[in-house]
Amino acid sequence: EGAEGFMAIKIRGADNDEEATQIARVIGDSPLVKTAMVGNDPNWGRIVSAAGYAGPRIEPQYVSLTLAGIEIYRDGSPLDFDRAAASAAMKSTREVEINLIVGRGRGTATYWASDLTVDYVRFNSEYTT
Repeated sequence: EGAEGFMAIKIRGADNDEEATQIARVIGDSPLVKTAMVGNDPNWGRIVSAAGYAGPRIEPQYVSLTLAGIEIYRDGSPLDFDRAAASAAMKSTREVEINLIVGRGRGTATYWASDLTVDYVRFNSEYTT
């Protein structure tokens, strides 16, 4: 349907597995996260923000994010990282791995989602029943 890539969203540190799944689902369903994936944009703000509004409690001081194997956010703060290298790492794979720690709980989840391309929007907006 026009999707180009996928995200494997891995959550750790939630209070339980159900809350980890909810956080992962909100990240995977976020249009802003999906479009960042299409643009190979290592935009930590979109991912961390989606986790924050997902509903379950997160512990900001423990939030850490690795995107496509590159750590870009640790213990509640963005890191100084090579954005071009992170973008290239995202572009080099069809499945971008997002590893997000949201606290010190035992809850974990993995959730897969697709990106959101212009072709995907066009295909689905022209589809009629």
